[in-house]
Amino acid sequence: MTRLDYRIASTVLRLLGWLFGFLPARRNVVVLASPRKRALDGNLLAIRDEIRARRPRARIVELAETYGYGFRGKLLYALRMVRAMYHLRTAGLVVLDNAWLPVHVAPHPARTTVVQVWHAVGALKRFGVDTVPPPREPERSFLHRHYDWVVASGEASRGPWARALRTNPDHVLALGSPRTDALLDPAALAAERARIVARYPGLVGRRVITYAPTFRGRGRGKEPARGLDAPRLRAALPAGDVLVLKSHPNLDFDLVETSGFDVVVDPAEDMNAVLAATDILVTDYSSSIFEYALLRRPLVLLVPDLEAYEREPGMYLDYRREMVGTQVRSTDEVAAAIAADAFDLSPYEAFIRRHLGSPDGRSSRRFVDRFLPG
Repeated sequence: MTRLDYRIASTVLRLLGWLFGFLPARRNVVVLASPRKRALDGNLLAIRDEIRARRPRARIVELAETYGYGFRGKLLYALRMVRAMYHLRTAGLVVLDNAWLPVHVAPHPARTTVVQVWHAVGALKRFGVDTVPPPREPERSFLHRHYDWVVASGEASRGPWARALRTNPDHVLALGSPRTDALLDPAALAAERARIVARYPGLVGRRVITYAPTFRGRGRGKEPARGLDAPRLRAALPAGDVLVLKSHPNLDFDLVETSGFDVVVDPAEDMNAVLAATDILVTDYSSSIFEYALLRRPLVLLVPDLEAYEREPGMYLDYRREMVGTQVRSTDEVAAAIAADAFDLSPYEAFIRRHLGSPDGRSSRRFVDRFLPG
């Protein structure tokens, strides 16, 4: 967003917000808002299902509206933000999983409670306004302001979340991550695995090795990771293995190299569903590591650019000493780690306690009890 874009958008939204503030409050309305995808997933989806089950009188408004680039994209996004500002200024509860312009342009009325649940789990890579270097202007000034509460996955995440999301640490609550609840429910986990296998029949009866790295860069400059030679890895794997690609949903898929993979999963597919069907995960700095650890399954970390990533965007932990999994720097080392099948899962328990506390599958319940008391 340019300075001019921000000035125009913020001025219009502030004016509309002031006008909407005169409308009656709708205390039973819960707004679940995300600019990440065109449908809710992760924390917001888990919270929505819990509200439906336990607070049926609440009226839920879903606003899954992705950012727009180019003149037409920005114009359409701006129009959607008008509707968003109306809901922000009149609803009882607004729950977000990423930055959301209507919240940040000006303080909201006290009758509305705004809660940021973020979309990732655990404190691994630095994010929000806490990246190295910090975001450019105007984002550096306006992003991540005016949250009433922030929900973190565990005590270890409270400090990083407070800095990244510009929120008083006393208003960062370690309620757990709702998106992990299904991973701790054997029936839900089995159902998700069955759904993914049914959608991608190439997985049936085979050991599933999933490559799911995070992106590099920021904004429109996001690029895919370049460390894996998929055809080379595929040639080194037994015929009974299936090599799966799950690219990041916020990447331009045209930039993603798919050759060498047996199955290419829809980038919009829920990551936890893919993890449910995964036997060995190959990733890098993705927050999915925290969720995958809950499954106690083998993990390979392909990190040829570790030193560069430690400099930008930076990390909240000592990657070499604190991470679980087998760290490697090349495709041949990935193949060797899989062939050796000597994965040490013993550090997982301490890793989970340190970063996620004591996950019990009740994070969604705790959220609803805290913000929508019965």
